[in-house]
Amino acid sequence: MRRCITLVNKIKDKINRFINGDTKKIKIIIAIGLIGMILILSSEIFSSDNTDSKKSSDELTFSYTEYTSGLEKKLNDVISAIDGVGECNVMITLENSSESVYATNNENKSDDNSYNRKDEYVFYDSDNGKNPVLIKEYFPKVQGVTVVCSGGDDIAVKEKIIESVTALFN
Repeated sequence: MRRCITLVNKIKDKINRFINGDTKKIKIIIAIGLIGMILILSSEIFSSDNTDSKKSSDELTFSYTEYTSGLEKKLNDVISAIDGVGECNVMITLENSSESVYATNNENKSDDNSYNRKDEYVFYDSDNGKNPVLIKEYFPKVQGVTVVCSGGDDIAVKEKIIESVTALFN
C-alpha cells in the first residue's frame, strides 16, 4: 500500500513539474498524444460487436453510384483535356448492375429414361461464417454516354469528343 502511495506521489510530482514547465511545444505534443489515445480507446469501447454487418477484406463490394461517378470523372478529365473544350459535364448510364460468378460442384446422372443434374455452390469458412467462392466479377457495361461542353459547337472538337468516347466505351 505504501508503495502505491509513493508511486502516486511520484506521478503527481511529474505532472506538476510538466505543468509548471515553460516548454509549450512539448505540452502541445503530449496533449495531442493523450487526445489521440483517448479517441482510440473510446472507439474500441463504443464499437459494436456485430460482426455480421462487417465485410471481410477479401470480399469484393460494388457500388453502382461510385462506379459511375468514377467513370464520369475520368471521362470528364479526358474530354476537358481536348483542345477547344471548355467547361464539361458528363453523364454515363450502365446497362445493368455487376454480375458475380461463384464456384459450383456439378453432378450429372443419366439413366436410360431420365437425366438428373445437381449443382451446389462451393463455400469456404471465414470469420463471418461460410461464404461462397467467388470466381469472377463482371462490372456493368456502359449503355450510354452524354457529353455537354462549351466548344462542342465546333465540328473538329465534336469529332474529337466522339472519337474519345467511342474509343473508351466502344
